Amino acid sequence: MSGAPQPDKKRQRLSPVPESPETHRPDPALLSPHQRALRTAVIDAFNAKKARRFLERHVKHISTNRDLADGIKFLFDEHGRPPANAPLEDIVDERRRVEYQIKWFEGILLELRNRLVRVREVEDYALEMLSRAAPDE
Repeated sequence: MSGAPQPDKKRQRLSPVPESPETHRPDPALLSPHQRALRTAVIDAFNAKKARRFLERHVKHISTNRDLADGIKFLFDEHGRPPANAPLEDIVDERRRVEYQIKWFEGILLELRNRLVRVREVEDYALEMLSRAAPDE
């Protein structure tokens, strides 16, 4: 027999998730409290991974800009003054760009820390609910 599902047989669900009578799809509103907590934890973990991947891609960009900022240090003398023929406007614009990118990165870091705290709270709650539900089974 092939591994393809038969059209006349209904596929058996892996978990006891209640279905919506209209759509015959799993309905999150009908979940038990610990199932809702686990669902929320999975969604939050997914979002945290998504944000982490986004950051990993952009850290290279920020790192490159920091390297560029380090690379323009040679334009200044030991007292931090530019040489007489350096275009000061370009240097100021570059400094502002780098400062903006650092602030942007710090903002994302703060948001990720807040999400991590919320994910840990949901995880702790979900584990507590599972530990309470386990003896009942």
